[in-house]
Amino acid sequence: MKYIKLIILLLICGSCSTNKSVVGLYGKCGKKYLACNQIELKADKTFEYFVFMDVGGGTVVKGNWEQISKDSIKLNTFDQPKQPTTTYVGKIDSSKIDRVKIKISDLYYPLQYASVQINGKDWKVTDRNGVAEFNSSNIESIYYQYLGKEETIEIDNPNYDEIEITISDLDMTAVQRFFTDEIMVVKNKKLYYNEWFSLKKTNLNQKQWE
Repeated sequence: MKYIKLIILLLICGSCSTNKSVVGLYGKCGKKYLACNQIELKADKTFEYFVFMDVGGGTVVKGNWEQISKDSIKLNTFDQPKQPTTTYVGKIDSSKIDRVKIKISDLYYPLQYASVQINGKDWKVTDRNGVAEFNSSNIESIYYQYLGKEETIEIDNPNYDEIEITISDLDMTAVQRFFTDEIMVVKNKKLYYNEWFSLKKTNLNQKQWE
């Protein structure tokens, strides 16, 4: 019994040690900075992500984090998108021959003047109702571009001739508002947001927001 308690204690301490090595502030802002990124991983498993830009000022995004491996964490903001993923509904209209109608909307409005491509070719622009029509007998994929957002949707039935797409929430802000199961790597006292961008661990007194 004594040895079992010892093993449990060592496991708990090992877990605490791993979490403690991740907790802290990442990112240092220079003097008279015009742009700055910082993220604080707190011991209570919450985080605060601070972004400052000369145009727009500072923004803080908050959420929860969890350690999923020795050097990886997963972040989820408290606020989550209402439409987190893009979905579509397909129909077959026997009256239409070699004609495909595509309608693209977000959760609230049609996407006017979005660029749409089917099967890697044939570009069209949606009208005021978010609709584009193509001369085609089958459809395997739809690609769209709209206000900096782009996405390819694979269609599960090439015989659909009416497809209504509801895209994931548009994020029109300069700062990313949502993290949904966002994976980041923490290694060698650096937090890697992606393969091109990382923040170095720094002293908590360098924190730039309240």
